[in-house]
Amino acid sequence: MEPKIYPTIMRVFSSLLLVLSVQISFACGWSVSPETSRLALFKAQREGFFKLTPFYYSADYYYSTNTISGVDQELNCLEWKKKLGNLIDPKDVHTILYETDSEQFENAYESKSLKKVFDKNTFIEALLLSKNKAFLNYILFAKKLEYNSNTDVKWESWGQVGYGSKDHKMADLDDFEKKIKLTKDAFLKQRYAFLILRYSFYAQDKNEVIRLYDTYFTENKNTILEPWALYYKALCVDNFPLQNYLLSKVFASCEEKAFAVLQHYNWKLTSETLALAQNDEERSVILSIESFRNPAPDLKTIEEVYKLSPNSINLSFLIGREINKLEDWIFTPQYTNNGSPSIVFDGVSWYDDYAKAKEENFNKDILHLRALEYFLISIREQTSGDQKDYITAAIAQLCFIDDDIESGKKYTAMISDKANASIQMQKNIQLALVSLKQDDLKSEKVQNQLFKYFDSVENLVETDFGLFKNLYSLYRIASADFAKQGDRVTSGLLMMKSDQKNEGEYSVYNNPYFYSYIGYFDRTATVEDVDRLMALQQKEDKTPFEKYICSGTIAPNINYYKDLKGTIAFRNNNLELAYETFASMPKDFWEKNYSFADYLNENPITPKILQKDKERKFDYRFNKADFIAKLIQLKKQNTASSNLQLAHAYFNVSYLGNSWMMVAYDWTSGESYVDYVYGDNSENEKAYQKGNYYGLTMARMYYEKALKMSKNNNEKALASLMIFECNYYNHYANIVSTEEEEKNPFKAGQELMNFYSLYKTTPTFKKYNCPLLEAFIN
Repeated sequence: MEPKIYPTIMRVFSSLLLVLSVQISFACGWSVSPETSRLALFKAQREGFFKLTPFYYSADYYYSTNTISGVDQELNCLEWKKKLGNLIDPKDVHTILYETDSEQFENAYESKSLKKVFDKNTFIEALLLSKNKAFLNYILFAKKLEYNSNTDVKWESWGQVGYGSKDHKMADLDDFEKKIKLTKDAFLKQRYAFLILRYSFYAQDKNEVIRLYDTYFTENKNTILEPWALYYKALCVDNFPLQNYLLSKVFASCEEKAFAVLQHYNWKLTSETLALAQNDEERSVILSIESFRNPAPDLKTIEEVYKLSPNSINLSFLIGREINKLEDWIFTPQYTNNGSPSIVFDGVSWYDDYAKAKEENFNKDILHLRALEYFLISIREQTSGDQKDYITAAIAQLCFIDDDIESGKKYTAMISDKANASIQMQKNIQLALVSLKQDDLKSEKVQNQLFKYFDSVENLVETDFGLFKNLYSLYRIASADFAKQGDRVTSGLLMMKSDQKNEGEYSVYNNPYFYSYIGYFDRTATVEDVDRLMALQQKEDKTPFEKYICSGTIAPNINYYKDLKGTIAFRNNNLELAYETFASMPKDFWEKNYSFADYLNENPITPKILQKDKERKFDYRFNKADFIAKLIQLKKQNTASSNLQLAHAYFNVSYLGNSWMMVAYDWTSGESYVDYVYGDNSENEKAYQKGNYYGLTMARMYYEKALKMSKNNNEKALASLMIFECNYYNHYANIVSTEEEEKNPFKAGQELMNFYSLYKTTPTFKKYNCPLLEAFIN
């Protein structure tokens, strides 16, 4: 049996003969995190953005990233190279300082096998020179100190390392100050001071941390150790504005501590912190830090940072962050099933009056977008180089969000051919947007050009996983644009591509199976669309664009699509086409694929609702072609008996029956079911077979025909009872609240009256009469 996804997650619903409780409609379903579902198309970058990665706009507290900057470590390694000689390879320094466990290093030192254990390591070779003995002793002390507080855990990491030797000796912590003073070399003196400062921080000796920094780092700041040491000092300062100011200096001067700075920064002390700044650059950094986690509109800060530092990396990053906010607020409700942005502010009530709230917020967002666009246009000519290209790309993106395609096209053309690779990538996304909005999407030339734009972004994904979000967003918008031009086949395949690229990546796409290939088409396709889909599946000379959209999305088995075509035909009451389609498929298809054998396993002519659990048998070998042939035959007979059987069959293909999988690939009780991938399908389902799936319209029609044509009181009794059942469930399929039920209570019709009067002596009456049923006429 194939694995099951949403379409076969069944909601529990009691289909007793009589259910007196009212169905309350509510939305449920499976979903993904708001961060996964939000749209983001703008990802242009400038050199220096890497350390800011955690501060990209996100629905989560911080943007999730699995990449960590190694710039500070590289700088430290280069400082060692500069000190001990240019023959040293910085990679060898990194191996010893950051990749070698303390026990391994100590054991090699004690056994005098450092040179053997670290063969051809240029850093070890330098340390073993007699003139560098003091440096070797420092490395040994540093390695031991890492494990003094906890011998099981690496210093400042999650790696579990335990010592195998019980004789391991801790680093000598006696008289730290003496150790520093005995060191004559200024380079080593400062490094010993840093080790002891850091140790004192974790020992919670704040005064010692501050003293060590002020003594050994205020005069000599030409080392990566200085901002590292300043970080610890800042956290030992009790004055919060001063702590903020010191943290902002750390943020500006190193990469490793950027994330930690934002975690410890004290918010809502902006003016007090700014008062300590010594120059405009420092003020711009403080304002930027304040804005890096602000999820609300923040053009004011962008304008202030521009005045203070017009070419800064932080300014560019804040502009991109603001664009990502607007994409979320405007695009996410427009192109996803969730209906609202990933971030909804306190006080914004989306559910009291969703349409009104959506319109009001959209209008506010557009005004904010245009204000940001106007500002960027006003400063563009005053910028240069990467900053100018970045701002140009930003303006173009704002134009696209505002659906101003001509202006977007104009600014996209202004992006320099010498712009960095990231901005060029953004330009290709924007050129794709121009084509999607303006070109004839049915043109092979246009489609193949789109493929080139898509592929240019795809080729960068391996080096930047964050671009999956851009591809997810781009393909979702492309899907919508193809749908607008009536191409539901390409639209569906692009929508599948979109979800494949989503950062939430589902197992359905890692291991695709039946419904993952037809899900989108089940919701939107016509019979003609499925014919076009099958033609594309079997086409041998696909264009580059067609090959791309079919890769990983097209069903390997043509019968998947045939089953969908036959199902759509049956939903449309086109029995002849449904039979022709199902008859062209293997007879055992429904025994071997999807979950058909689990749910199409009972006699479809015996109405499920009249059976007790112990009477039900699940050994029926269901063949869709044979079932449709039976319906066609019964319609031709047009007798009371044949119409009664037809009525039973149509009752069973409703959501209440035992053969609902003739019509649908999922089952609900009439409630709204919303999931991230396919959305709410309840409105479509209400229209299946002219309302029969939920409203039992076809079943009731044939029961009424049987009642009118029959001369047999037992048949009349059964038809009357089932008309009552159809009316009852149709009534409650449309009731969504207790208040509605009170205003519009169900009333039994004449059919039930007749059941208790004209047909009370029939076997049917004796079998199905019950107090609950009788209560409807009392």
